Amino acid sequence: MKRSSSEQLELYERSLLGGSPYPAAPPGRSLHEQGRAFDMVGPPQLLAAFGRVWESWGGRWGGRDGSDPIHFEA
Repeated sequence: MKRSSSEQLELYERSLLGGSPYPAAPPGRSLHEQGRAFDMVGPPQLLAAFGRVWESWGGRWGGRDGSDPIHFEA
């Protein structure tokens, strides 16, 4: 599901203020707005396992470097 620019702005501002443990790109620079990314919440072990599968399919997992373990993009 695509994220609107206003939703992205809200998440970005929240991350700047320290209200989220996850980073957010500024509006216009997020693949969420293009429908090419999604976030998934779950236990770290599940996210890591899905991240490995996602990468084997050619996707990118934001948890590879530990910075954004809930983020997956195509």
